[in-house]
Amino acid sequence: MKRLFGRVAVAEEVDNELKFHFEMTVRELIASGLAPDQARAEAARRFGNVESVTMQCERFGRERDAHENRAEFRTEFAQDLSFAARQLARARSFSAVAILTLALGIGATAAVFSALYSVVLRPLPFDNPDRVVLVRSTLKGKSQGLSAAEFLELHDHASGLEKVTAMLGQYGFTLTDGETPELVGGGRVTSDFFSVFGVHPIVGRTFDGNEDAAGRDHVVVLSHRFWMSHYAGNNGAVGQSIHLNLELYTIIGVMPASFDIETEGNDLWTPLTISQEDVKKSGAHYLLAYARLRAGVTTTQAAEQATTILRQLAAQLPVAGSNVNDLSARVVNYSDQLVGDYRSLLFTLLGAVSFVLLIACTNIANLLLSRGTSRAKELAIRVALGAGRGRLLRQMLTESLMLSIIGAGVGLIFAFAILRGVRAISPSGIPRLDMATLDWPVLAFTLLLAVVCSMVFGLVPALRASGTSLQSTLRASGRSSSGGRTRDPLRNVLVGAEVALAMTLLTAAGLLIRSAWLVQHVDPGFDTSGVLTARLILPATQYADGASIAQAYARIRDEATRIPGVRFAALSSVVPLSGGSTISPVRVEGAPSSDAPHPANLRLVSPDYFAAMNIRIRAGRDISLRDDASAPLVAIINETMAHELWPGQSLNSAIGKRLDAISKRGAVDYREVIGVVSDLHDAGLSKAVTAEFYLPIPQTPELFWSFIQRSLVVVVKSANATTDAMTLKKPLQEAVARVDRALPLADAKTMYSFVQTSMENARFNTILLSALGAIALALASVGVYGVVSFFVTQRTQEIGIRMALGASPKQIWREVVRRGLAPIVVGIVAGFVLSMFTASVLRSQLYGIGTTDPSTYGVVAVLLLLVSLVATYVPARRAMRVSPNVALNAG
Repeated sequence: MKRLFGRVAVAEEVDNELKFHFEMTVRELIASGLAPDQARAEAARRFGNVESVTMQCERFGRERDAHENRAEFRTEFAQDLSFAARQLARARSFSAVAILTLALGIGATAAVFSALYSVVLRPLPFDNPDRVVLVRSTLKGKSQGLSAAEFLELHDHASGLEKVTAMLGQYGFTLTDGETPELVGGGRVTSDFFSVFGVHPIVGRTFDGNEDAAGRDHVVVLSHRFWMSHYAGNNGAVGQSIHLNLELYTIIGVMPASFDIETEGNDLWTPLTISQEDVKKSGAHYLLAYARLRAGVTTTQAAEQATTILRQLAAQLPVAGSNVNDLSARVVNYSDQLVGDYRSLLFTLLGAVSFVLLIACTNIANLLLSRGTSRAKELAIRVALGAGRGRLLRQMLTESLMLSIIGAGVGLIFAFAILRGVRAISPSGIPRLDMATLDWPVLAFTLLLAVVCSMVFGLVPALRASGTSLQSTLRASGRSSSGGRTRDPLRNVLVGAEVALAMTLLTAAGLLIRSAWLVQHVDPGFDTSGVLTARLILPATQYADGASIAQAYARIRDEATRIPGVRFAALSSVVPLSGGSTISPVRVEGAPSSDAPHPANLRLVSPDYFAAMNIRIRAGRDISLRDDASAPLVAIINETMAHELWPGQSLNSAIGKRLDAISKRGAVDYREVIGVVSDLHDAGLSKAVTAEFYLPIPQTPELFWSFIQRSLVVVVKSANATTDAMTLKKPLQEAVARVDRALPLADAKTMYSFVQTSMENARFNTILLSALGAIALALASVGVYGVVSFFVTQRTQEIGIRMALGASPKQIWREVVRRGLAPIVVGIVAGFVLSMFTASVLRSQLYGIGTTDPSTYGVVAVLLLLVSLVATYVPARRAMRVSPNVALNAG
């Protein structure tokens, strides 16, 4: 009765109950001899505070109803689960297809989310990580480090920054404790470096306030990675001595593993001493500055304050003039700097894989619609037996939820495999990607995804099924076995949506494929065949001045030249595509003092460097052995720099002109331009060419050697271009050992590997989006096939009648194909619009083409049409073979 008429409201129920008891009490009192008025007064006295009693009774009533509702829900939900399990077990083919489709979509989405969470969303292991920032200066928009003077000014006067620390990053240390010398990466930092990040050592301590002073700086803190690889995690390592750069250091602490954030981060840290001599080197921007924002201060506010401080300092320098406005500060969150472009890359992939999941959901929705049609008679009978629409709706949604949960469980297996694949093909520099795993946040996300998916693909079919008309369904089932709609525009809408989503993914993949192809055919400006590079760092204890450094490198180059099979041997401070960069301001002789200097990339090179790299000399001559420390100062510039300094003039006109670069403070040391070389892509094949100039190694200013850590790259080119350049590594190490056995050869790489690394992001994007596009295309074709096949099945009787009346098989085939292609064409048109919108997200990752490239859109549209035609072919042929007798008998 309660199910038929509904439960009486608690307040009404309590009111009726109290009235009944009150009247019964009055009657009893009257029967005992009291007058009616006296009986009512006595009854009221006995009942006491009726309002309080009413409130308590209502509370008890609500608790009773809630308990009954929960019990009823648990019972019905258990019944629904049992019934759903039996239904899915009975329809094995449907269940298998639906579960695998969902598993693929949910698994891919979970895998990409795991990578996104690990790299971008997982909080950094710092104290208030959102307040840790990186501070840099910019000159005419070009980013650079801080000078020692700028760092000290910010450290002392930037009130918006709670703490400021400096680091000489990626400093190379020669470790000589083992059998062979080893080059380890490290950082020289000021004493409050670790306190800025709010990270404490797991063993020992970090630097105190006096250990960045000269004479007390021979202490070292190890990374967890280095501690495990060299000391097997032994706590006794703290207090031991270690030989770095032929000097003795004492290990004082070990940082936790969570601090090993960057894949190529520092292995150890030593104190950075800033002397008064360093402060005077105002033109040397070699420090990385990290800071902690004060509570309530934004990065914008901190940048404005830091800009004011830097400009005030620059105004005191004799070379500044009126150009201080070209200088500004840039303050960014450390997490943003760490993740960089990988944030947008991973969010793009999450969006792309979400499209695949939506296509999977629309496929399941189509399957459920078809299944609902076949179950129409069953549902109508359940309505006839008294089942309400809400009860049917719950039952159908329970089946969808069970389907989705099982699909998510299988999808986690797919996610594990996909995640391994993502890590295998990912660019090497993505931070924390190696930590990506199917942990609790990912599992919670997957569960939530399963619930959402069950609503996405299950709600509309459930609403339609629960709204089954009893009389019309039973009448239809009596006339035909098909039972249900022969025309269903909703299925066409879903197919059109699938096609639109598939076209969006395929268009994005096509744009990236074309862009990657164009990048691969970019002329880098140098030749990679047979070229091996390796870095050397000379310890300051042995090579204290520029003359000894230049002499040592000259001997190393001579030894490398004598290696059998080597055509050229040269030296350079940085090789293209290696990620290294040293920005130096350049002034042209005779330029007005009010003109701002031109920032340009600086390279130190030896003779034969341009020959070894096959960089063309467009005007003038190459650097030669006679360009030594006693010769007039010279420089070579690239084409871009020539056009920037002397616009509108020929390259030959730059020869003989003079420019001032990396001079001492207050001094002017003009260098004559002796050559112009062709441009090369230094920052990346898809990046714009920038101004660069090259100086002879013997003419390097003394102070500059300390900034680059007395480090150069040895470049050797094989006489045989087809020879694997890595075969030269061992002979090159032997050549270096003949000069100094304590020098380790580090980062031996071929120039070809640098080119391949520069295309890692494009390759990663292309592979993943192409795979997702292929999956989307397959799912869309399955959806097209399902709809057309269902259309043929539902209209078998009509087709038989038409063929009995004289319709030819070709006419039937054309009709089926026309109906099948109609939603596809609509989907392609919608896909054009959606693709143009979503392709704008990829704008920064494209090279050489626009987001509306017509050839890409055209190829994708034709591909979708062809695949759709194939998908409609089988059901169309089945329709052509329908026998009129069979169809009419079926009716």
